[in-house]
Amino acid sequence: MLLIYNQLLTTAMNAAHTFEYNSVNYKEFLRKFKNFDSSKHTLIVFAGPFHTNRNAAMDELKREVIGKVAEVDLAEIITPYEEETYQNIDRALEDIDQKASLIIFRNAEQLNGVYTAFSGSIVKYATPQERYFLQKVKNIKAPVVLEFKDFDQLDRTVVRTADSVMYFRPPSSLIERLVWKLQNVHVHGSSFLSPRPVK
Repeated sequence: MLLIYNQLLTTAMNAAHTFEYNSVNYKEFLRKFKNFDSSKHTLIVFAGPFHTNRNAAMDELKREVIGKVAEVDLAEIITPYEEETYQNIDRALEDIDQKASLIIFRNAEQLNGVYTAFSGSIVKYATPQERYFLQKVKNIKAPVVLEFKDFDQLDRTVVRTADSVMYFRPPSSLIERLVWKLQNVHVHGSSFLSPRPVK
């Protein structure tokens, strides 16, 4: 199971527009973002379970834009019903302030598809809701951030569509891992995400 997950992550990380937070490529990305025309579209994906670094990177982007930052929670928009979701997406995009210099979509894992029925599958397919959302987002004339809370909630459609994909790996040291795990305890133990099939 872990091997399959690592193979998927390695394949994604090999793409030219993917990089890790605080890497040389990240610093180059941030340098370009500082000079980016905020009236133009670009799609940036944040993915990974280390929320402390995700938040730090988000704050860095916010500091670099002049103007308002709009945040949208996709958990309140995406439903299992296609037509309902399409209407929700249209309304949410219409409600975004046209003067916003950065738009952040939280809980982007709500867009994801499911793994195939085969237990060894490492392919996750896009839902119609996701494809509709990505098509609509292209019309936003500002930088757009999609935030995924884990690597395995990404699918190839998102990675292929994004201009930049930033990964946030879990902490490496023992103390960092302990603190991180304590911060990520699920009280109720429930999740609506789509888990990889178990052999």
